[in-house]
Amino acid sequence: MTETIGVVRSPTAEGTRVAFLDIARALAMIGVVMMNVTVVVFSAESAGGRPMDTLTSVVNGALSLLMSGKARAMLMVLLGIGAVLAWRAAERRGDRPMVVMLRRYAVLGLLFGVPHLLVFSGDILTHYSVTALVLAPLMPLLLAGGRTRPLIAALLAFAIAPFVEHVVPLSGEWAVLLLLVPQTLGFFCVGVWLARRPELDPATAEDPSRLPAGMVWTGLAGQILGIAVMFGSDLLFPMEFDADGVPVLGPEGMPVVDPAAGLLTSVAGTLMGLGGALFYLGLVWWSVRRRGAVARALGVLAPLGRMTLTVYLGGTAVFLLVMDPWETRIPMLAQYALAAGYFAVMLVFAHLWSARFRYGPLEWLWRLLTHLRPLPMRRRPRTSRAY
Repeated sequence: MTETIGVVRSPTAEGTRVAFLDIARALAMIGVVMMNVTVVVFSAESAGGRPMDTLTSVVNGALSLLMSGKARAMLMVLLGIGAVLAWRAAERRGDRPMVVMLRRYAVLGLLFGVPHLLVFSGDILTHYSVTALVLAPLMPLLLAGGRTRPLIAALLAFAIAPFVEHVVPLSGEWAVLLLLVPQTLGFFCVGVWLARRPELDPATAEDPSRLPAGMVWTGLAGQILGIAVMFGSDLLFPMEFDADGVPVLGPEGMPVVDPAAGLLTSVAGTLMGLGGALFYLGLVWWSVRRRGAVARALGVLAPLGRMTLTVYLGGTAVFLLVMDPWETRIPMLAQYALAAGYFAVMLVFAHLWSARFRYGPLEWLWRLLTHLRPLPMRRRPRTSRAY
């Protein structure tokens, strides 16, 4: 593994790989799956069958503060970066990048997303695939012109998102996938902007940049602003309660919320999510560039970040198999312990697997169906050199 001007790169079958992106992808997936573990199967505390003690409240609160919303936002930004890298790789191979991208995300949604959605309503693959199919026709425009063009597109998508979410009269599980497309598209466009930065291009990495530190501080500012908007929404549009102190429910059994409050809440969520994504991405990037003990510790996660699809779907399978018979009876701390154990096992598996194979199991299948041609799975044995 080598480092050039702050960008760590490792050789792969497809050329060079920006290792900090693998580390960030692993951290994002850890956050997503840790948040999923209490949703795939409801805990005793969530079902009201067990009071939440102090330790459980502290652990749950800390994990939610660190990961809730932020991990998914980071994953969306990384997917935007990945879309650009896949587009450029298709161009280098002489393929038609638009066709490859459309097939790539159609396969992801139909083969992996929809079946996962049928067993877990919190699936993100289907939603991300639909949004990526919307992103595909925009890629030639976003990759041309000035580097700020994707940021302008992101701002437009974020501006439209609250009105789509709270004004369009759609309801139901599948409708939510469509209503969240503009916001997700905004996060993807932020990823496209990052992928266009010269600091992330292995072929043109330039002198050391202040971008990672700038992302950290911008991310912190975004989260603080999001909290302020959320607080302002609660202050200006308080929830309605009846004489018994119970929230007033609407026709669909949900608390009555002022439309303006819904718009502000959506804006706050976007600010906190984007702020968290930029903060964590910048912090990981900055840490890796310093090449210290923290960078070495983070580097251990890189193989996990190369098989996030396998990790994501494997987590749901394990959680359902192990916990489903005890739904509403299993303590929340036991769920978090199971998730931590799962990642410990998967980290060892990822290291052993990546030493022998180029791609994760499901990643290889995804690539095979995307490119429609045989792909080598095993790594070539290293040849010794005489000096």
